[in-house]
Formats: sequence, structure tokens, C-alpha cells
Amino acid sequence: MPAHELLPFLLLVIGMALTPGPNMMLYISHTLGHGRAAGWITVAGITTAFIFHITATMLGITALLIAVPIAYDILRYAGIAYLLWLAYKNLQTKEWINAETAGQDRKLSYFYVRGFVGNILNPQTTILYFSLLPQFIHPERGRAWLQTLQLGAIQMAGSTITNLLIVFVVSKASAKFLQNAAYQKYIRYTMSSLLALFALKLLFSKK
Repeated sequence: MPAHELLPFLLLVIGMALTPGPNMMLYISHTLGHGRAAGWITVAGITTAFIFHITATMLGITALLIAVPIAYDILRYAGIAYLLWLAYKNLQTKEWINAETAGQDRKLSYFYVRGFVGNILNPQTTILYFSLLPQFIHPERGRAWLQTLQLGAIQMAGSTITNLLIVFVVSKASAKFLQNAAYQKYIRYTMSSLLALFALKLLFSKK
């Protein structure tokens, strides 16, 4: 990618990563509820799912999902159900942990799987790759699949670094608040409500 296109693309990627969405709510929820390590592992799962989406875009599967309404709707409804399930499970957490026990209450693979599945079922990610990447692909520069791979790698790196930094900031900023049971309850209900709201947004959204 030429240098004059790289910076605008990176800024666009970072801007999207900073925009609240299901992925952000998930890793922030895990960070607040289970510690910084859980948040970072959730981001790792999300990043792995990006690899899946990049591959699907290169193979034309993403375009097929967008072109076939019933296929896209199946993905969308699965994503909605998963977000609602996450919101419900978040409410079941009776007491969130403190800094001393962070990352010890569950196996880290639990958070990795949640991040991976959540991003796989996120139709917004599918649309992102379908609508964003083609704008930066130029046939005269070579094979489209190779350009897609390069752009996807840049997007994945930019999003992952941004997400990891957000986890770090959130874990630092919330350390004292989470020692208070009242704040724990408030944050837990807030995060669950946001997950449910994103599910409703997906329900009433169109491609």
C-alpha cells in the first residue's frame, strides 16, 4: 500500500476500533469483571476471528453472505442471540474480583473462546470487510486477494493494538472502583444493558 494511503487507512481503522460496539463491550466487560489478563485474552480471541473474516473475504464468502439475505440473517440472529446470552451471563456474576485475584477465577481459554465466537458472529465485522477493504484495492496494483491480505493484516494489527491499550486503561482506571460492591453492581448492570442494546441495534439494523 502506498504511503499516502496507509495513514488514512490506519486512522480509519483506529477510529473504528475506538467506536463502541459488541467487541469493545465484551473485552471491557471481561476486564472489569475478571481482570486485565482476561481482557487481553478476549482481545486475542477477537483478533483470531479477524483472521477468519480476512480469509472469508479473500475466498468470496463474505460477498456471498451479503448477497444472500437468508445467509446474512442467520449470521445476524446468531450474533443477536449470543450478545443477549452474554448480557445474561454477565448479570449472573455475583461479585467481581479485585486486583489481587485478577485472572485466577476462570481459565483464560474461557475468555479467548468468548472473544473468538463473539467476533465470528458479529455481522458488523462482516460488513466492515465487505465495504471498507474494496475501497483500497486497485486491480492495477496486482492480485486482489494479496491486497486484501495486506489490508486485513494492517486492520488487524491496528485494531488489536488499540483494543489492548483500551484494556490497559480500563483496568488501571477501574482498580479502585471495583473494590466497592455498589460500584461493581452498577458497572455489571451497565455493561449487560449495553450488550443488550447492541443486540437490539443488530435486530433492527439493515445491511
